[in-house]
Amino acid sequence: MKKIGIITFHSAYNYGSVLQAFATQEIVRALGYEAQIINYRLAEQRKVYSNLRLKYGINTLVKDITLLPMNGMRNEKYAAFEEFFVKNLALTQEVSEVRETLALMQQYGTIISGSDQIWNKHSLELENISWDYMKPYLLAGFAGKKVSYASSIANMSQKELEKIKPYLQKFSHIAMREPSSAEVISEMLGRNVESVLDPTFLLDSTAWIKALSLKNQPSGKIVYYSLGGLKRFNMVRPILEQLARRKKCGIIVMTPFCYVPKSSVFEPHQEYGPVDFLQTLRNAEMVVTDSYHGTILSVNLCKDVYSICKQSGSEFRKTDILKNIGMENRIIYQPEKMIKEEFASIEYATVQKRLQQLRAKSISYLKDALGE
Repeated sequence: MKKIGIITFHSAYNYGSVLQAFATQEIVRALGYEAQIINYRLAEQRKVYSNLRLKYGINTLVKDITLLPMNGMRNEKYAAFEEFFVKNLALTQEVSEVRETLALMQQYGTIISGSDQIWNKHSLELENISWDYMKPYLLAGFAGKKVSYASSIANMSQKELEKIKPYLQKFSHIAMREPSSAEVISEMLGRNVESVLDPTFLLDSTAWIKALSLKNQPSGKIVYYSLGGLKRFNMVRPILEQLARRKKCGIIVMTPFCYVPKSSVFEPHQEYGPVDFLQTLRNAEMVVTDSYHGTILSVNLCKDVYSICKQSGSEFRKTDILKNIGMENRIIYQPEKMIKEEFASIEYATVQKRLQQLRAKSISYLKDALGE
């Protein structure tokens, strides 16, 4: 059986990163290959997810101090992530430096680079370190077949993209996660670059439920999942409280960067690992989120989801896909709309039909790229 290497952000303490890595592994296996995730764990990645970040300035340190009351839950969460890595990911030996990662790569004939923001210098993992640490994700120095799947450049500038252009030119197949990114890279390289689904969409809800043994235990609760801090939570808090009163239910809160104490309305769960996170989404009455993966995993699980978006930055990651599957009415630029307006139920039969078409196209791309 042919062995395929995968390099991505697989070991961040971030639900979306880990679940997209797992999904990529599973779809490669489903196509008839042995899949291995190259266990490239940047020292910087460990630092940016640590409980007390000392090297990122006073503002970051102050934020971390406000999170001290939930450090016990955060440590529990990190342990759950590490358990998931060992139990569910087919990992190589661990490496952290560019040279040793390159040496490890040589055992493969083909490597998939992606998904996630592995080509974005402004991602948490890469922003504060040398460009050299992006090279393994660009497969620099690897002599075999280079395949990109759903890689993301997010909001990289043209000048920054010119730095990685020579490496991208050596890929036999490139597919980006966002249509807008595919257009930018296509123009830069002068070749066709496809846009494909995020790997978490390649497994449908049935596949996710089976793969991780998710239980069907409806909570009757709203889930609020946000990667924002206290300022963002305070902005939406009164809206969430009104939603809770309207639906006569509590709110499960998953906010890794904001301490929310337990109350009659809010039930914080900062200790959840990847499986508990997905389990919570599956059993939610409603999901309110500002996260890309929070949005698309909720869509995949056919939830009543509302995706809070800013009008600038890299929000196109969410808005592109929601528009593409006919869910643009769930793009929420003004959170108060969730209590002022009545939203029609999502026609998930239509959404899933469109998703299935995109899924087939994305899997076909990957099948062709690996099979040539």
